[in-house]
Amino acid sequence: MVTALARTVFNPHHYLRVQPLNVAQQLLCVANHGNGSGFWQPIDRARPPSAFHIHRLMSTCRSLEERLEKYRSVSFYAIHPLRPDSIHDLKTTIRSGLASLDTLGRVYIAAENGGINAQLSVPMDKVSGVTSFFNDLMYFKGVRFEYNFGTEDTLQPAFKKLKVMVKKQLVADGMIHNYDLSNQPTHLDAAEWHEQLSTRGTDAFLIDMRNHYEYEIGRFVHARKMDVDTFQEGMKELDNVMAARSQDEEIYMYCTGGIRCSVAGAYLRSKGFNNVKMRLAWITLIFNLLAVKSFTSLCKLKGGITSYAHHLRQNPHLSSLFKGKNFTFDDRRGEPVSSDILAHCHQCGAPCDTMRNCANTLCHLLYVQCEACKRKNSDTCSELCRNILEGSAEWRDGYDYHRQIRPNKVLSC
Repeated sequence: MVTALARTVFNPHHYLRVQPLNVAQQLLCVANHGNGSGFWQPIDRARPPSAFHIHRLMSTCRSLEERLEKYRSVSFYAIHPLRPDSIHDLKTTIRSGLASLDTLGRVYIAAENGGINAQLSVPMDKVSGVTSFFNDLMYFKGVRFEYNFGTEDTLQPAFKKLKVMVKKQLVADGMIHNYDLSNQPTHLDAAEWHEQLSTRGTDAFLIDMRNHYEYEIGRFVHARKMDVDTFQEGMKELDNVMAARSQDEEIYMYCTGGIRCSVAGAYLRSKGFNNVKMRLAWITLIFNLLAVKSFTSLCKLKGGITSYAHHLRQNPHLSSLFKGKNFTFDDRRGEPVSSDILAHCHQCGAPCDTMRNCANTLCHLLYVQCEACKRKNSDTCSELCRNILEGSAEWRDGYDYHRQIRPNKVLSC
């Protein structure tokens, strides 16, 4: 009976849409309305419910969802040297602490020229406990973490498990680390970032330091696409971009949460761009104001896109300079910043900004897919992958990360 339960939602264009409930919602329905006298019951498509029935169903649905546990995305990073002989103790401490707080996600830590980088999915009632846990860690004494909170809470955790990993580099930049990551720029806040880009308009030289698939579903207006698969490629491309520009113009740069641009900022300072400023703003790190024979002022946008999105919500009169979705490295694959849809389904070409991974885990292609193509292709990217899931074909390709994030024109339609 539980699997037959569904939520009925009135739609004036389609008259009736049936949406399956998740397991938690279904169990709550059984617990609260299992005597047969409630409003939750198997749906008979041939006999649409009355408007009164729909209203009562929707009211019950809202009541149940309010009682379900919700999760909030929490991310932060810190450039901070850690003693190599303490790094594994720190890993154990973080893992046990987060497990006790029912928190899932990814935490990367690195010694010496490193620090911590975390993306977490936290039960709403444990958020303060998680921030207090990290604030009290003796390994980060004197560090003030800047936490970024997701703009949309979820009914399911955005990660499937908890990973705490020790890395050689906090962010793989492909460079020989002969520069000091603590040599950071100053910050611009979101208001200053918004004001400066609004004033400069198309005259602002704006670089998006993220990967190509992040850019595809959301970006700042007039931002330059680096068209890279990894941050390591982005750092090499950054050298090319800087070499080709006049040294007396203003340059802005951003990424998602800040850490990639923090690394890039330290790298640029090591190359002689000494008067580097980071101010609080939106997407991540922005480098601003280049002067004669050196980049005299590099500006960082503190808190990244998420911070900027919160700024917009607090100031609804502002027109967003970021269009579309902010890509997230979790199961959500993005959260909306504006209502604009910039991307298109890779299979049929319809406007769409929903990123998915192919259901064939051996393929795992990351691509944009609309709901119609999702249904038609059984959550896969191609006829081959659909046949593999059905058992009528075999996967013969080896692992290739770049293939997994570069959808091509042979996707089935």
